[in-house]
Amino acid sequence: MSFYGSSFIFNGIPSETYGLRISDLDASGINESMGSNSMEIVNQKIYRRATPFFYGATPTPTLSFEMTAFSENEIDADFFSLLQKVFFSSRTYKVLQIDEFDMQNVYFSCILNDPKIVRVGNLLSGIKFTVDCNSPFAFEFPKTVSYSYTAPIVDSTIIFNNTSDDAGTYLCPSNVLTCNSFGGDITITNSDDSNRVFFFDDLSANEVITIDNSLQTISSSTGVRRLSKFNKHFLRLVPGLNHLRIQGSISSFSMTTQFVAKKVGG
Repeated sequence: MSFYGSSFIFNGIPSETYGLRISDLDASGINESMGSNSMEIVNQKIYRRATPFFYGATPTPTLSFEMTAFSENEIDADFFSLLQKVFFSSRTYKVLQIDEFDMQNVYFSCILNDPKIVRVGNLLSGIKFTVDCNSPFAFEFPKTVSYSYTAPIVDSTIIFNNTSDDAGTYLCPSNVLTCNSFGGDITITNSDDSNRVFFFDDLSANEVITIDNSLQTISSSTGVRRLSKFNKHFLRLVPGLNHLRIQGSISSFSMTTQFVAKKVGG
């Protein structure tokens, strides 16, 4: 795996801090690198049938690729031990960013694995390792959009463009809804999702409702459980444009999108 960027940041630690730069071992100038994750095709072969039954395709379970970083100085045993502690001892997935102009808002959730010292001549000069991700994709950093309303009863439409590269699934955002001083009902209709309706009724004045549509959790600033006031249709975004019609006794609405999948080539 190669990138145009010359450095990386793992778990908030820049590789330059330890004199490491992304590089490529191939001196020929020819390099093949990852274009994106692969798709696993699900077929069933039937005896005497030339064409198998096709049931669909799904992204490969996780993304994994190799990287090589070279040091400005020779890597001795003590320095290699330090690098192992800083970059290769994580037991949980951490954020990996590549310092590249077209990847500023993209990260991999991964563990850096299996480090090996690279020799150039008789010098220990670099480290080759595997990036094991927890997804078939890289992701955009979370983004939040917010809207405020002054009318007692709101009827407004916002447009959101779901740019996720995982075109086979919905994107489920997190939302914060704030009732106005009158209280009442709040409805959000996604006309691009077969007019799917997200609905709360009989909310209190100035009540704040927080919804994680991915985890399907709801909390209220009143401390009262509000599931009985909800129609159980959690908000979801289809690939591409989503026209969301917002109606009711609402004073503000915010939407945070995370895990926006991106196919990244190096």
